[in-house]
Amino acid sequence: MSSGLTDLLKTGFSMFMKVNRPHPGDHPFLIIFMVGGVTVSEVKMVKDLVATRKPGTQVIVLSSALLTPRSTIELLFATDRLQPDTDI
Repeated sequence: MSSGLTDLLKTGFSMFMKVNRPHPGDHPFLIIFMVGGVTVSEVKMVKDLVATRKPGTQVIVLSSALLTPRSTIELLFATDRLQPDTDI
């Protein structure tokens, strides 16, 4: 909304100029936080995918746990899902 003549002029001129607003994908950093855990192969897959799609982007993958193949199977077939094992 324009509140005065100067704002009206600024709005009118910006229609003719190619003004690009910043986009989240324009930043050189990508931070991903995985809740519940992540495996090493998943981290490598994410980093390789970002490297092929946007070269030069630094990826930081954070997680609440680092899962091993054994802990993944144990979590999938846990009998008591309301009381998960905390020894992961």
